[in-house]
Amino acid sequence: MNLDEPTIYEKSEVREFLVQLRTGLDGFLECMSSAEHISLNLHPNISSVVFLGVGGSGIVGDLLSDITAKYRDLPIICHKDYSFPSYLTRGTLVVAVSYSGNTAETLSAMVKAYDVGSPMFAITSGGLMEKICKKLGIPIVKIRTGLLPRMAVPHMLGAAVSVLANVGIINTSFNELRNAVERAKRTQESVEVHVETESNIAKQVANNICNKTAFIYSYGPLSSVGYRLKCQLNENAKMLAVNQCLPEILHNDIEGWDPAAANCLAAVMLRCKDEHPAIKEALDNMETILGERFGIAISKIVSEGDDATKILSTMVICDYVSLYAAIMKGVDPARVDRIKLMREGIVSNAKLLEQVARRFGVEH
Repeated sequence: MNLDEPTIYEKSEVREFLVQLRTGLDGFLECMSSAEHISLNLHPNISSVVFLGVGGSGIVGDLLSDITAKYRDLPIICHKDYSFPSYLTRGTLVVAVSYSGNTAETLSAMVKAYDVGSPMFAITSGGLMEKICKKLGIPIVKIRTGLLPRMAVPHMLGAAVSVLANVGIINTSFNELRNAVERAKRTQESVEVHVETESNIAKQVANNICNKTAFIYSYGPLSSVGYRLKCQLNENAKMLAVNQCLPEILHNDIEGWDPAAANCLAAVMLRCKDEHPAIKEALDNMETILGERFGIAISKIVSEGDDATKILSTMVICDYVSLYAAIMKGVDPARVDRIKLMREGIVSNAKLLEQVARRFGVEH
């Protein structure tokens, strides 16, 4: 399929998806501003931050952890389960993230955190989470409705960064973040649908990985973006993908590659211009081994700038990769029928939500 053909972007499902994709960075700024008024009554000895969330909402904590790694003095933990770790106490700030507000795993963990007495705030568009927070007086950042949960990630990320900066947990200025968003917008323009394939890295990558299983390799600040790309390929393009990080893969993954897999596998390298020397050598060697010796199709996305710029810019490129791959496969990027079927079959989740609603005396 020719991704430079304008008519392929006229299908309603593609147009609607593009609207959400194109407004993501503006959503980051909007939610960063709207969350500035949130104030938290924190314990003086906060020792950690825990993000509760799964799926697109869960990726928010991963991205924020990488963006703020150099701007904070305490750990950020991303917890994606029904439970709440027993080693976490009132010294842990909990951030509950659920775009729908009806995610059973997150609400279950949130209730357990509330019982422990941990301070918290929530990020959601509504649902049961909003009702519970209003009942209990838990601060909440409201995200606008009507988005696909995975496309609401920039909005939720902007809100989370804003609140944590306001309370002094991360030491970065809003101007720095706004500058990173403006640079990411310039990157976004370079991968838009009107930019032809020969100059469009997102279209090039989509061409390389379409109808193959993509192995995504990343390092350091781009590790969360690698995971984001894996999930976007799963949900938008209906493709299997694997996300792996360096230097860990130098001790295992590379041994599993086989030249016989060249026809069905592809590799995507998420790289930085200022890589650690050992990482640069490792990735260069991997490209040689996989590409020249094994005949694997290699794609490379290279970023530069501070961590926020790298992450936001690379995430934008990867989101467009997933859309272009979906178009090439002829699938609707918005529909996630298998996920819905799977989750509707988990009766325990529905019962859990009913129990939570009854406990706090809210409607569900």
